[in-house]
Amino acid sequence: MDISRARGRPAHERTTARAADFTAQLPDTAAVLARAGNENFPVAARVLPSGPRTHLMALYGYFRLVDYAGDEAPGNREILLDHLEADLRHAYRGTPRLPLLRALAITVHECGIPQDVLVRLIDANRRDQHVRRYRTFAELVDYCALSANPVGESVLHVFGCARPELVALSDRICTALQILEHCQDVLEDHRQGRVYLPEADLRHYGCRLDELETGRAPEHWRALLRFQVTRARRLLDSGALLVGRLPLPARLAVAGYVAGGRATARALAAARFDPVSGDVTPARARIAAEGARLLLSGGSW
Repeated sequence: MDISRARGRPAHERTTARAADFTAQLPDTAAVLARAGNENFPVAARVLPSGPRTHLMALYGYFRLVDYAGDEAPGNREILLDHLEADLRHAYRGTPRLPLLRALAITVHECGIPQDVLVRLIDANRRDQHVRRYRTFAELVDYCALSANPVGESVLHVFGCARPELVALSDRICTALQILEHCQDVLEDHRQGRVYLPEADLRHYGCRLDELETGRAPEHWRALLRFQVTRARRLLDSGALLVGRLPLPARLAVAGYVAGGRATARALAAARFDPVSGDVTPARARIAAEGARLLLSGGSW
């Protein structure tokens, strides 16, 4: 939209035009939910009763919409994220513009999800517009507290289980899942100008980013990724105790997420920690097997 031309309009017309422009920049509900077929979060929701499944899918729609606004949308993404946060505030008042946030409005009301939890995901995407590298693992974990941990906390609210000690275990799981995803996507992230591996670790293992373009991860890159995956796996296992402390429906959902992380770690190990030369997405059968083991053990292995 030509903002200079809009300035001559009455205030209510400018507001309407900006709202229309905002909604036009975002994909519709069908386009967002079409991505649900192969992603761990919505796949795990399929085994749940209709009530929590509906709430989890409303959350998934919001998560994907925020990711799109911060990662894929054309134009000024920061302004788009500002608009999205404004519509999130409308959702908490019951008057959002976007269809996906109308579904979310029901979920946050019925499940009591605090607004600041969902705002943190927008803040993570704001950070992505400016921060392209993380110096230390501690800085990366701080980023995961915005980009990943609110997802797990929201899930716990859906099941009425968002007690502080359980949220702390969930945070470990979510941070670990984010780190494993960074290991999977290291080449894609690099091509987008982002590096989600700590610079201190890159230096320690003597890794240069241009080496990722050779079509195969060199041995020192594999050593670095082995280190990252091992660190994430330990974090994931320490949080997996959460599974045994939840009621059955929540246990099924969280076991699905942890199983996806463990299967990803195994897939990376099977590929000799080389996500550059081929796909390292785990098979659904592997995720199902990991989930069954988790449920039988209560996460205590």
